[in-house]
Amino acid sequence: MKKSLKHLPQKKRDELKNIAAIIREKCDDVEMIILFGSYARGNYREPQDVIEKPGLRKVSDYDILVVTGTEKSGRDLSLWSDISDLCETNLWLRNYVSIVAHDIKTLNIKLSEGQYFFSDAKKDGVILYNSKKFKLARKRKLTNEEKAKISQKYFDEWFSTSRDFWKKYQFMFDKGRHKSAAFDLHQAAEHAYKTIIGVFTHYLPKEHFLTNLACRVRKFHPELKTLFPQNNRRERDRFKALEYAYIGARYDPDFMMLKADQEILDQDVKKLIGITKEICEAKIKEFLQ
Repeated sequence: MKKSLKHLPQKKRDELKNIAAIIREKCDDVEMIILFGSYARGNYREPQDVIEKPGLRKVSDYDILVVTGTEKSGRDLSLWSDISDLCETNLWLRNYVSIVAHDIKTLNIKLSEGQYFFSDAKKDGVILYNSKKFKLARKRKLTNEEKAKISQKYFDEWFSTSRDFWKKYQFMFDKGRHKSAAFDLHQAAEHAYKTIIGVFTHYLPKEHFLTNLACRVRKFHPELKTLFPQNNRRERDRFKALEYAYIGARYDPDFMMLKADQEILDQDVKKLIGITKEICEAKIKEFLQ
């Protein structure tokens, strides 16, 4: 992990220094404070970077990972919510302070398993405070049983939400609420793609574009290459509408998707969900053979 905030303006460095001070003042069980996310990477957004159309882009949060010595402190959600609020009110911040807390034992288990969120936080993170009592674990080689367990977790979480979104899509479609239905259809597809990526790679990209997600999974089953064909302009426009539904269906008052287009796209989403179940269950069984 990095130790320098030189990529940030002095005002931001001072704000983060003060945030770390408040965290340490309000919790005496803090072993590490790590800045992660866009401010750690340097691709953050300030108010002047946000376009005027509501919901399309937002000001970046200060994403803070706090590592505690004990599980009790790490699991005290009320404590961390109060500290987050205190940081914003006392420091007059324009950015939301998003605190994620875990005890060192739990965090190191997740790091050793290579769980994507924590691995990314370690890779991109900047140390704001370190008691130097503990070291963060490195990713180790997993047994097949461990791989199967991790893949099963991804499958249970992401596949169930994919099906839930698809069921919600059907409900909204039948009610004639095609704008809401478009968002649910997008989410059903996104979560299906992420199910495959999680099960096969134990990693999830920070990505909502279906085109990019589709490219990541095509190698896992030949039929995945045939979904959402874009052989002509009509097909391309239809798929672009589904892509844009993630934002447009929620925030763009002019967004629309034709009922006929939704019916066509729904057929591919249903196929995607079916393929996802088939290949992911097979992959998990493969680990245990």
